[in-house]
Amino acid sequence: MTLYTKIKKSLFLLTLIVSCYSCSNPTGLEIALNLSGDNRTELEKVLLHYQDDTLKLKAAVFLIENMPGHYSYQDTACINEYYNAIDSVALIYKGQKDEVKDSLYRQITEKYNRQLKYVEDLHCITAAFLIDNIDRSFEVWQNGEWATHIDFEDFCEYILPYKVCDAQILDNWREYFASYCNGTLATLQYCQLFKNAAYNACAAVNNALRDSVHPRLVNTNQVPVRRMRTLTKIPYGLCEDYTVLSLAVMRSKGIPTIIDYTPQWAFRDLGHNWCVLIETSGKKVVFEGIGTDPASPHREEHRMAKVFRKTYAINREIEAIFSVEKYLPTTFIRPFMKDVTTEYQATKDIEIPIAQKNDHKYAYLSIFDNANWLPIHWGKVAGKKIRFEKMGKRVVYLPVFYGIQGIEPFAEPLILTARGKIIELKADTLHKQQMILYRKYPPFQPIYDVGKRIVGGRIQVATDSLFRDSLTLHTISEYGILAREINLTHLKDSAQARYWRYYPPDGAHCNIAELFFYEKDSIQPTKGRILGSKGSFRTDGKHGKEAVFDRDALTFFDASAPNGCWVGMDFGRRVQIDRIIYLPRNDGNCIEIGDEYELFYWGNNRWQSLGKKIAGSVVLEYDNCPSNALFLLHNHTKGKEERIFTYENEEQIWW
Repeated sequence: MTLYTKIKKSLFLLTLIVSCYSCSNPTGLEIALNLSGDNRTELEKVLLHYQDDTLKLKAAVFLIENMPGHYSYQDTACINEYYNAIDSVALIYKGQKDEVKDSLYRQITEKYNRQLKYVEDLHCITAAFLIDNIDRSFEVWQNGEWATHIDFEDFCEYILPYKVCDAQILDNWREYFASYCNGTLATLQYCQLFKNAAYNACAAVNNALRDSVHPRLVNTNQVPVRRMRTLTKIPYGLCEDYTVLSLAVMRSKGIPTIIDYTPQWAFRDLGHNWCVLIETSGKKVVFEGIGTDPASPHREEHRMAKVFRKTYAINREIEAIFSVEKYLPTTFIRPFMKDVTTEYQATKDIEIPIAQKNDHKYAYLSIFDNANWLPIHWGKVAGKKIRFEKMGKRVVYLPVFYGIQGIEPFAEPLILTARGKIIELKADTLHKQQMILYRKYPPFQPIYDVGKRIVGGRIQVATDSLFRDSLTLHTISEYGILAREINLTHLKDSAQARYWRYYPPDGAHCNIAELFFYEKDSIQPTKGRILGSKGSFRTDGKHGKEAVFDRDALTFFDASAPNGCWVGMDFGRRVQIDRIIYLPRNDGNCIEIGDEYELFYWGNNRWQSLGKKIAGSVVLEYDNCPSNALFLLHNHTKGKEERIFTYENEEQIWW
């Protein structure tokens, strides 16, 4: 290299850095280059490579100045050995049952399931890899069929990034997927409406992936697979696995896609992520990676406090929080996110006064994750108040600061109602109320779906064990989401018999979890010999008629046939039953007799106990409870699901 060439390149880099210094983010490129250490030369090679191509140079600057914080596995030999082992199982055991492959995959995972160290991409990425990525992404954007409608700004986030998630191995994933599904995509040109239609291309690729991968959602503790070609061969995974895989294939073909997510549902534990496509019309539509088609309804009934978009670019506002706050919630540890809540729902700003002195520059609104309060959004302290922007409705929020011990509540919980009204939940200990509680956790769709199986079920008696002369004493009319007590004292002589049974409605497979018969003045259920239909629809040996009397709320009778099966008891003598308690097929969150519970309310910035009780029935009664409070019911005996609620008009209202 001649001295002139060296001087020319040095002047170009100096000019580039100086020009960036005059931009809105004046030191982004120089900071990144300085942080890259010994790898700076590789990054400068990329900039020099595009010195005569203004747009590609701009793309290179975007990637480099936002690279701090993006990372890969440090030990590439080890992680590739792990991925290769998975590939081998997929090849050798192709066509085998999922159970066989699952077992082998787990054996491999156990071998490699150790703490792997990470390295920032700034320190390991090569010029050749980055240049190849930029060239391929420009090719599908400028000369492809599916991204003709997006501008450079969207291109930088929806196609350009050299990886779709952190820890993704820096390999030739774009080249690997370049020809994927091309045959199907080629046929779209024969329809004028489908030609250049990103929607149809996205749907075609997503369907092809679904047909080839056969996704099964399974929670595992394995080392996440982040080599995209390996991810296509695993017979199970998390929704995030399928989301990033779909994104990789889409971007390799120039179909503009990105990931949106909610860090924490507003009504239960866990969060969720999904894919977003920019349609040719410019409209953004949702789809599930290797799942539903674009624009399909996606969990419309699920309440969300916040929705963020996973970006490659650094969120400079979160970066600013880093600079002034010593401790940061885990939700915002990685600053590659953008608030897009208003794209999904109506929102409202919340302004909260600060009564106490503090040294914090930022505060947070948190939501309950079934166990703890999780910060979900930030607000900047402005004098004696804080404003939180674009918050989801129908949610309970707790305002907090964040310090060395975690959250520091500084105000009462509040409800942001569906109409945008703010209701402060300040426990009123002067005005007490009685509370009758039926559950510790709300009933969701799995319980709703089977709840109808008990409606129309009958309690019957007979004089013989085959119930040839059966008499119906009670017909169940309530949907099966609660444990119930049936009072038979008004029947007197009619409620005397040796043989008792539960006879279900048609189509129910006799689904019932527990059945207790109580004689007059007895606190213990009367025991007898179990009667009923033989066998079970399931083959695990846990769902026969015996499950109805095992005092385990999570086991239930799942009869071999949908109709005509039943379960009952031969007491060996005529007994007069005054009451019956039954538990439908359920989720284990009803009140269970014999379990120890403790009720809490939120007051003085922490949970306050209202006392422990052993359940003597299928309801819990608490006196002297504060009004206008937020409550939580905990089962000390078993289980883990529990959810905050208020108590209004003698009813638990779940949040």
